[in-house]
Amino acid sequence: MCLESILAVTLCGRYYYLALGFNYMSALFGLLQLHEYCFSLRNIDHISDANATLILLSNRTKDLWKSPRGTVIRIEVLVVVVVFLQLFLIACGSRRRRSRNFFIQKGVFGAYTLSSSLVSYTLGSMQSSAIKSGMYSLWAVSLSILFGCADSITAYSLTDNSQVMRQFFQYLLGCAYVGMIARTTLDGGSFFRVFPFCYLISVSSIYFIQRLAARRMASKSWFLNKMVADYMYQEHTMSRGAYDPATMTGYHYLVECRLYSTYIGRAYIGDGKYVTHFRSDPSDPDIIDLDKVWRNDDLSPDLKDACLSFSLFHLLRRRFFGFECGESSQPKTRDLVFKGLLAKKKKENDDGGASAAIDYDWIFKVIEIELAFMYDFFFTKYAAIYYGSFMMRYVLPLVSGTLTVVTAFQTARGLLRPPPNKGMEGSVIVDTTAADIDLTVAILVCISFLQVVQVMYYWTTIWGRVSFAFQRIKRKGCCMGLKDFLVKIGLWVSSCRWHHHEQKLGQYSLLESLSNFSSQSKLTKFLVILQHVFLLWLSVLEGFSRVIPNHVRSVVRKPGEPAELLAAVKKALVQSLERTHRHGNKLTNGALSLSSSGAYELLWACSLKLRQGLEFGSVSLQQKENQVCVILAWHIATCYCDREFSASGSAITNEHYEVATRLSKYCAYLVAFAPKLLPGHHYDTWHAFMLVAKEALKQQQSQEAGDEETIYRKGLRLGEQLKNMQADHCWEVLAGFWAEMLLYLAPSNNVKEHVECLAKGGEFITHLWALLTHAGILDRGQNDVADIENNGGNQPASRPT
Repeated sequence: MCLESILAVTLCGRYYYLALGFNYMSALFGLLQLHEYCFSLRNIDHISDANATLILLSNRTKDLWKSPRGTVIRIEVLVVVVVFLQLFLIACGSRRRRSRNFFIQKGVFGAYTLSSSLVSYTLGSMQSSAIKSGMYSLWAVSLSILFGCADSITAYSLTDNSQVMRQFFQYLLGCAYVGMIARTTLDGGSFFRVFPFCYLISVSSIYFIQRLAARRMASKSWFLNKMVADYMYQEHTMSRGAYDPATMTGYHYLVECRLYSTYIGRAYIGDGKYVTHFRSDPSDPDIIDLDKVWRNDDLSPDLKDACLSFSLFHLLRRRFFGFECGESSQPKTRDLVFKGLLAKKKKENDDGGASAAIDYDWIFKVIEIELAFMYDFFFTKYAAIYYGSFMMRYVLPLVSGTLTVVTAFQTARGLLRPPPNKGMEGSVIVDTTAADIDLTVAILVCISFLQVVQVMYYWTTIWGRVSFAFQRIKRKGCCMGLKDFLVKIGLWVSSCRWHHHEQKLGQYSLLESLSNFSSQSKLTKFLVILQHVFLLWLSVLEGFSRVIPNHVRSVVRKPGEPAELLAAVKKALVQSLERTHRHGNKLTNGALSLSSSGAYELLWACSLKLRQGLEFGSVSLQQKENQVCVILAWHIATCYCDREFSASGSAITNEHYEVATRLSKYCAYLVAFAPKLLPGHHYDTWHAFMLVAKEALKQQQSQEAGDEETIYRKGLRLGEQLKNMQADHCWEVLAGFWAEMLLYLAPSNNVKEHVECLAKGGEFITHLWALLTHAGILDRGQNDVADIENNGGNQPASRPT
């Protein structure tokens, strides 16, 4: 019994502890549930508080938006946006000439387009609103100053330069807005409040007049260019036959001239005809020419190069305004390029020995700076500053910058704050807050900083270099030490970091575009066809929508990544130009190069045209000097050789290979994306390119032999002929052909299109166009292929009559 009693007591104790533990766990679980419940309640409270805060914030925002202070804040936001747009234009306006970057190009376009509209809208909002701020007048005139003081951009395109009167009337409207705003906010103000506004609006007017002068100079500087044309017509008589292109002795090309002291009133009647002559003496101190520049030992080689580029820029600008190149037929003109520019030796080999290498980079550097002058003349304010007076160049920005700082100081001290609630009838002037004053001071300080910096920055530009060189030659000028320091900074930056134009070649491969399309999935192809169906109705009015489907256009018009402009490419082009000079300065579309290489069996590919039935119009493309068929056939052959040699393991990547492939893709790029720079009508070029692409796409998809008369098949046949050569010889032939072809394409009378391209990053063919212009090669006198075959490539063929 005792044992049973002990066991019973033990079991009861265990159950007791188990029950006690269970009760404890239940209580703990209940506490946890209670904690979670309380936490949930707190979250609900937090959510309710957050919602209440958002509702309160929303209501306060609505109240602020409808309040007088909200009206001023909206104006402040617009002012800040306009200021940032103007600062972006000032910083990036000139960068678009050296970059094709999408952000730079489209950003500048957007800022340029929106800035004038936003300025007008902001001024209109200030004037029309019944709620006024005492800072409105300073904000309005500050926006006008920022809009006019930007030196780095005055026009986005050449069309803008011809709209001078439109810009003038828009400015008058802006002045009317500013005047009405000032009348409202400055009514009854003291002299110390009115004077800053008066001189700021005067500065704004002067800057805008300077901006209009730059535009007018870019569109109507007939007298300036007529003077250059008349001078160059008789320049060869000044040297009396004695000249040396290596030292520029006897080259009296204009670099600087005081126009009115040497030209006005010198027109006369001779031989019964009205003619004008530029009567001048090379020893005239008002005239600076290349001969004087090269004789001056105080000028560094970089300054002399800038003066040479500036002189050549005058000649190129003359072509834009339609004046004839009177010096083009003179031997002296050709010698300047072939015995001067193209004979420049590298510094490390400047011993005059026969082994000295030609400095190919220097040749294109001179042309690059010349085209930079060309861009600045048409799209910036630097030309107006250069040709302007001393007061406009120095005194105005420095005095204006100083007075603007004084105005900012007065604003910060509250001296320009208007009396509260003092305005004209029907308007209310709200209290000026610290934020209003801070914004006004920041804008005024920014304007003052820009004015001073732009004066200093001018001397780091190419315009500052030539101005500094002229002051050294004439031994006139102030602060020459500071100018010399700034000029050296500009030279260092341009040599170490930035080129004046993008040093790249656009690339496009027709075969790669077609191959990428053929290798796409069925879904991708279906989407392309669907896009074609969607866009078909957009092409109803286009007469060739049935001939060239939209999906073909979308397939072929995809450029590749731009390639670096190698020194080997420059060398090949210069050597090809020298070969052309030795054969009578008659450009050919590659036939002379093939003859020199002994590849007579390939001459048939230099006279191709579209197969019968695909000519566009009553006159064939070939008769219009359109070379698109030849370019595309050789481009297809080059791509074919590249692919076949790589597949067979005999690929060679030497200098000739790089030249051939890069120039081939560049010429194809010009056909597809810059046809206006090529000979013939640009629509003929585009239409022929699309027809060839359509034929090639059809034959690649069908995998059949196809018509042997198509350009695509002829290109493959040409590629087979080239593939049978040794790889190194094949690329040598192709490199020579493409260098000669690009030179053949370069001459053009479409000066406007070349200038427009400068604002979009530029095209390398424009550099060749300028170089050929200075060599007196203004057009292409195409040799007949049969004549080249008969003469063995040793004699120049005559121009066809």
